Amino acid sequence: MKVSQKFCVDLDWNLLKIFHSIVEANGVSSAANALWRKQSTISLALQRLEKNLGKKLCRRGPAGFALTEEGRLLFECVSEVYAKINRIPDCLDNASEELRGRLHLRTISNFVCPKFDKLLMSYSSRYPLVELHIEVAPWEAISLAVLRNEVDVGIAPVHAQYPELRYQLLTREMHMVYCGKRHHLYGKTFDAVDKLAHEPIILTGADEPDSLTYYRLRHGLGKRVTATTPNLEEAKRLAILGLGLCLLPNRMAAADVRKGLLWPLTPQALGSHCNIFAITNRHAPRKLVADLFVSEIDKKSARPCAEQDEPSASDRPEYDLALDLEDCTTGPANRALHHLDQYNK
Repeated sequence: MKVSQKFCVDLDWNLLKIFHSIVEANGVSSAANALWRKQSTISLALQRLEKNLGKKLCRRGPAGFALTEEGRLLFECVSEVYAKINRIPDCLDNASEELRGRLHLRTISNFVCPKFDKLLMSYSSRYPLVELHIEVAPWEAISLAVLRNEVDVGIAPVHAQYPELRYQLLTREMHMVYCGKRHHLYGKTFDAVDKLAHEPIILTGADEPDSLTYYRLRHGLGKRVTATTPNLEEAKRLAILGLGLCLLPNRMAAADVRKGLLWPLTPQALGSHCNIFAITNRHAPRKLVADLFVSEIDKKSARPCAEQDEPSASDRPEYDLALDLEDCTTGPANRALHHLDQYNK
């Protein structure tokens, strides 16, 4: 323990309060009357403080009460502490209006979750003077960053949960196999993911969650790799160009499906789910901007968003694999949109 820390722990803070009262009352006798204590009790407290500090703090005699130079310096320090303590009620009353600081977030790339977006907007609206510092990193690095107190909150999937960390489920993200408009499979639908095993695929390297890796390997995807990039947006761009198949989050791909740039090659029922968590450190030093953000997460995560709220297998309508794939009046883009919207209504 550092010397300064040991001093704080060992010091009886009541002695500082009594010393402050002595100076304010301009003497031991007057302080005893103000505090409703015996004069001997106040004198003894002053002696204990001087002994702890190893300094003479005041002089008493015919000329009256006077502080030494050390006593004057101590009184200035104690007065600053008193002023800050006196401001605590006002600070708490105005916390929502006056909270300042920086909230450090680290998230996976291209994370799309409407409920999380609302959380950010709500927090920023309530605490406009708090700066949000958001970084993007591979999912594995995020839990470690939270564990090391490098960031306040991490947004990522997880492989193994650390007991020191707290995990709050934000959403259950759905991934599906997509191809671009220029790809020879565009417009086709397969009833088994394994039938795509022979096709070249675009991988996202370190940005691929474990659950997605297991899903891909189980179905033989990745035997032929046409490109690798740690950036999910770049992987999507390569898929749109027709370089290969790519596993993408549905929410991220939805806009390009509507535009006819991407096509989901299987029904949504054959996709892969990936849980995304808000991760915080249980033992991190308390930080009000982070505590309030976690409280917002608790409110918003009562029900995880969107793809978590799918119908159960018994409630889910039967998917029609014979969906008029040769009907030119609907077009591939409209049929792709039907694939996605069918389960999101």
